[in-house]
Amino acid sequence: MNLEFNEDQIDTLKEFINISMGAATASLANLLDAFGTMHIPKIDICNSNELAQKIESTIDLKSMYYATKQLFTGRFGGECMFIISEDSAKNLGRHLYNVTTPSRDDINDAVIELTNILTSTIVSRLTQELNTQVQFFVPSSQFIDANSIVHCEDVSDYSKIIIISTILDFKDQKINGNIYILTKDEAIESLRVLIDKRIEEIYG
Repeated sequence: MNLEFNEDQIDTLKEFINISMGAATASLANLLDAFGTMHIPKIDICNSNELAQKIESTIDLKSMYYATKQLFTGRFGGECMFIISEDSAKNLGRHLYNVTTPSRDDINDAVIELTNILTSTIVSRLTQELNTQVQFFVPSSQFIDANSIVHCEDVSDYSKIIIISTILDFKDQKINGNIYILTKDEAIESLRVLIDKRIEEIYG
């Protein structure tokens, strides 16, 4: 099984991801009635046991986090993960529900609502660019410390993982979070095939 990407495949994937992230940012700007930006996405292919370290290197290990995960299946399947700090999540709850002190339920609902829009828009637009479709599962959310975001069982079925990551930033509202799209082995091979097909269709 070939899990390596050449330069053209990486460039095409980045282009599709940028389009997807742009669509997601626009959807969230409508939800929050605010201006937001997405940082340039990074693409890493790593061993499954490196996932926790990769995520922990991008967040504050002293903070608590809301970690929301949503699985999707299809020819290109995997998991979308959105991680937002407790402070940012509180700001999200305040802004979305226009309350001074949002309850834990308010905050959790706000995070789930944001994640639903974020993940469905990014993955749907990405798979649209790849001319394929996916099915989404109900997202799950946890309020946990930084070291508990990735569990051993989360990666036990993975050998290689492709990590597509970016940062969502609504600066004025002090809301930001990290987005990760994780996919593995067979899905990585399928992704390569889909990208090659689209390159052929676009450039001939």
